[in-house]
Amino acid sequence: MNNAIIKNIKKRFQTSMIGSLARIEDYFGFLWGFNKHNPNLNEQKNLDLWEELRTEILNHCNHQMRLATEELEDFLEKQQDYYEYKFIINQTKEKK
Repeated sequence: MNNAIIKNIKKRFQTSMIGSLARIEDYFGFLWGFNKHNPNLNEQKNLDLWEELRTEILNHCNHQMRLATEELEDFLEKQQDYYEYKFIINQTKEKK
């Protein structure tokens, strides 16, 4: 169960990262010749900047995702250890 929660949270982080980057490309991609085969010199400079920024964003988000999921895993593990059940079974029978 916990593994499914962690997996879903990672998926949401990744979807947020990639979706956000895609929206930036939709709005500002014209600055670096987004979807063009031969960008001009100025567009190429902007493309280089965008790729550097995109890499930094992805690295930062992936680092934060790892920290968040590790923290959640630690929390869930401690919660499992928090509860302890003891079952006491009486095996004596009364004779009537």
